[in-house]
Amino acid sequence: MQTLCAKCKSNDIRKKGFRYNKSGKKQKYQCCICKHFFIEDDGFKKMRHKPEDIIRAVHQHIDGMSLFKTQYHLWQHDAVKVTRKTINDWTKKYSFFLKSAAFKRKAKVKGKATF
Repeated sequence: MQTLCAKCKSNDIRKKGFRYNKSGKKQKYQCCICKHFFIEDDGFKKMRHKPEDIIRAVHQHIDGMSLFKTQYHLWQHDAVKVTRKTINDWTKKYSFFLKSAAFKRKAKVKGKATF
């Protein structure tokens, strides 16, 4: 998949360093046409917590843990302070994506894709 400029949709871009924050290191790009800096969207854009923590919380909640137990588990084992409302919002936002990705993995493992 080719990276396009987020502003002008040009494919004439170059790598220009990295952006660092608590969720990790991400590649920055600059468009050669409009000089706009951008980062590829990985689905976790503008999220304050690490993607691993978000995925863990969503999986725990989907697998049957209550919001309180999920919140307490994240706080005790991962030192992540997050509210139950936030976990609920993450579940609404990412559960469809995670379920469809798991479904595709199971279909590949079994050798037959039934859609």
